[in-house]
Amino acid sequence: MSKSQITPLVSILIAIVEIIVTVIVFLISSSGSTVPITQDEAISLSDGWTCFWEDTDEATILSIPTKLEGGYAGRILHLSNHLPDRSFRNPSLMLRTSEQRVAVLLNDNLIYEFQPKDPGRAPGSMYHFINLPAGYEGGRLDIFLSSPLNQFSGIINEIRIGSITSHILFILKQGSVSLVLAVVAIVLGFIMLSFFVSMCYAGSRHVSILYLSLFIILSGTWMCSESRALELFVRNPMLIMCVAFTAQYLAPIPLLAFVIDMFRPKYTNWLKQFAIIFTAHFFVIAILYLLEIVEFYNSVVLFHSVLICCIIVFLVMSVSEIRRGKKGIRLFFLGCIALCMAICADIIRYYFKPLPWVVKPIIYQYGLFVFIITAVAALARHIFVTREEKISHDILMSLAFTDTLTGLKNRRSFDERMEALNKELDDYSSIHLVILDINNLKQVNDTLGHREGDQLIMEGARLISETLGNLGEIFRIGGDEFVVLITNIEPYFIQVELDTLNKKIEAFNEKDTPFKLSIAYGLGSYSKDQDKDLHDVFVRADKSMYICKENQKGLHHAGKQIKS
Repeated sequence: MSKSQITPLVSILIAIVEIIVTVIVFLISSSGSTVPITQDEAISLSDGWTCFWEDTDEATILSIPTKLEGGYAGRILHLSNHLPDRSFRNPSLMLRTSEQRVAVLLNDNLIYEFQPKDPGRAPGSMYHFINLPAGYEGGRLDIFLSSPLNQFSGIINEIRIGSITSHILFILKQGSVSLVLAVVAIVLGFIMLSFFVSMCYAGSRHVSILYLSLFIILSGTWMCSESRALELFVRNPMLIMCVAFTAQYLAPIPLLAFVIDMFRPKYTNWLKQFAIIFTAHFFVIAILYLLEIVEFYNSVVLFHSVLICCIIVFLVMSVSEIRRGKKGIRLFFLGCIALCMAICADIIRYYFKPLPWVVKPIIYQYGLFVFIITAVAALARHIFVTREEKISHDILMSLAFTDTLTGLKNRRSFDERMEALNKELDDYSSIHLVILDINNLKQVNDTLGHREGDQLIMEGARLISETLGNLGEIFRIGGDEFVVLITNIEPYFIQVELDTLNKKIEAFNEKDTPFKLSIAYGLGSYSKDQDKDLHDVFVRADKSMYICKENQKGLHHAGKQIKS
């Protein structure tokens, strides 16, 4: 598939994805008014909770969600309340734990328990759906929560009672837009990755596309794993947690590589150092996590510290590049600033918001899409400019190595080819040079004019190409002189094509043309014992051609009897 075919295909795919996303977002946004869910199918149990730590007798009446102070790793929090004295269709309890173990009792009977095998590891965050037995109305509900992590001890999320359907719709309404945006980012990333692979097959490699696609995929994966709606489809909280941290910790690396490869900014060395630091940080934390020495959550402060330092350099770099006024990249670095500000905003929310366990990349996802738009625009411009430069370079190279009159390779191309072959003479079973010279060119120029002279050269080049061109490379090395370089062919086949050339010349001369065509030629074959290099072969073939030119008796093969 050619590049010209790939580009419109990718544009069509992106347009289709954008249309699908628009439709999905519209349907989700309007779901609250179109889904016939009655208000009595689910209610939030937010008030009247008696909360106390199991190792104390001090109880507190609270409304949830909230966080009870005084928690630490392993400390058990006891919640108690009475269920409403009313009935629900297919009644169930919904609660969400944040890196916590949970046990639920109804009227002192255990009805649910979530206890991971390893009590010392963070179990992940997830929704729990608990079917209520008959006679639950007005019953006493006791919930016991504990976490192996200090920062999650004492957290109490929202608790609801109602049907499973109402719970699912509630979760979807809360997090479906974020999930859709994350999936869109992942899809766009894979489209760009496919585009990169296709361009590699087409012979045009832009590694910047690879870096940008990996960054978008990792960012989308992180946003997807942080979306609560994902927990409805993936019921393995530890897997979601590991994927979230892996994507989050790896995402800066391809972003830095993209900026370095695309723009070579003033602070390139700084960016390279940060890429090394992020890589080392990920592998060290991953190894320590697998060895059960640290939890991912315990490394967040270190990651955020390095990230803030990187953002500062990124902002300084962006302002510097914008001031330098490089054409076409101002918009991209404005996108970088938007992304940096979105990251900073989410980091501030993580440490200073009232309920720290609900941190999600909410602001980041919008900053990401602003950055994607500017980055794709910059990348498209870069590819376009690079392609134009390559076309200009190819044209210049073609002019430098191609004869403009005949379209054949010129003397410069021949000299470079000879030099390359002289370095690898032993790699060929045979090497031959056929030198051809068009007779009477000066006479045609003087009597008929240079236009007819040029026509004579083109007709001669055409006949040479139709015959000897089947065996090797043809070069025009002078006004009326041509060379055919042939490798790994027996001399017999060369003689056959030379005979065919003679016949074509005779047929041409039978036509009613202003001039008659006559070509002298000589053949030289490389001999390891006789020739130092191909220049010796050229001299012999040239002498043979001049002998042929004198008598026009056909081929005079310059064999060993003629010394150069």
